[in-house]
Amino acid sequence: MVKISRYCIILSILLLIEGVSALAVTVTPDRIEKGDQVTISIDDLPNNSTFSLQIEGTFSAIPGGTFSFETRNLVLPFALNDGSLSATLRNTATNQLVVRRGDTEVKKVGLSKDGVFTTTDSGSIPAGTYDSISLGGTVAEGATNIIASLTLQGKKAGPVDSDITFLVDGVTDGRVVITITVDGGAAITRTILVGKPVTVTPTHTSSGGGGGGGGGGGGSGYVSATSATTTLTTVATTIPVTSPTSATTTEITSVALPVETTAEAIRTQAQQTPATTPAPWVPLPVHIATLAVALAIIICAVERR
Repeated sequence: MVKISRYCIILSILLLIEGVSALAVTVTPDRIEKGDQVTISIDDLPNNSTFSLQIEGTFSAIPGGTFSFETRNLVLPFALNDGSLSATLRNTATNQLVVRRGDTEVKKVGLSKDGVFTTTDSGSIPAGTYDSISLGGTVAEGATNIIASLTLQGKKAGPVDSDITFLVDGVTDGRVVITITVDGGAAITRTILVGKPVTVTPTHTSSGGGGGGGGGGGGSGYVSATSATTTLTTVATTIPVTSPTSATTTEITSVALPVETTAEAIRTQAQQTPATTPAPWVPLPVHIATLAVALAIIICAVERR
């Protein structure tokens, strides 16, 4: 009985030590400008866990104009096996998804239905650097903003601790929301503002009047006001296709790709999504360790009797 209790105590301690390490995810910085880098640091991400990364951009647009939202030099330090790469665009008329990695380019184009376009490709996503993953097209008539999201998911295979990095391009003013889930649970949701902070500049106006007939009487008034101006820039991006090694470029074109229409409220530029961090994701070993410790205490109490 004594030996059994000792084994239980040792086992509970080992499980407790294993359960101490928990998944930790951070996203930096909180504000960027066009072309700046975003870093996602991940610690203690187990292999074979289902990992999902969503990058969603919301930005102003001109009705009937063109738009572009791009992630450049995206470094994925681990592979996502048996996964998928999907994109959803809202408030658009025509759409284009282009993925470039080395000498290979994959392109998908399609029309929106009720302002929404969705496309998904299934398969494993290898680790490495992706030169560009871009979403572009034309804005729907009457729309003043675009919501473009890109999602990569699959079974994680690679280092336990790593950094995902990428540059945000094509957007000068707006916001980018990073959402990461692990095994179906939200690990982090972070909002990054894009563009320079609005500067408030005082505007002074003086006015005066003079009396006639040489009676030089006059009065002056002073008005102080503040004004802020934001500049909207819509960038049309044309992605060159280079093939230095004469590798085959793959282009998939479809005008009637499957479209999933969802009844969602369209978010506008004025509705800022707060940067919220869900409760820390607690791995299963922590719960097992807690139960094991409780079991060891009960056994020791019974032996003492």
